[in-house]
Amino acid sequence: MANNIAHFVGVWTVRYVAGAEPWLQAGWQLFLGTGTAGDPAPYLGGDGNPCLGVTVKDDKGDVQLTGGGGAQPIALMFLDGELRWNGFHEGKPLRLYLSLATGEAPGGVPFAFLYGSTVWGDPDQAGVWGADTRPPGGG
Repeated sequence: MANNIAHFVGVWTVRYVAGAEPWLQAGWQLFLGTGTAGDPAPYLGGDGNPCLGVTVKDDKGDVQLTGGGGAQPIALMFLDGELRWNGFHEGKPLRLYLSLATGEAPGGVPFAFLYGSTVWGDPDQAGVWGADTRPPGGG
């Protein structure tokens, strides 16, 4: 589990997805707090919790969700070592929950793996997914 919001900052490519009709798809990218794609860098929210912006792009590079310029503020809140957001997308409730696993690979090489769940509309439509920082199509 991450103990610092800065550990989440980066561009993460979704590698696998499981679930009934999940919203997030393999090959999509999450821009988290990079400040490069409408996803503001980490900041302190009005309620005192750390937050960061998010932009989600599909495998063609089209924006599916962004905090930049939308009708609703889309910022992930850092609570208890996780990032969370509850809002609406295309008229349906959408909930994003993100966690981070970190460690060291053989030889002492550090790694990070982002994983989480999404619920879109019907609570039975949960998707579980995992992502890393390798570029799309990366080994």
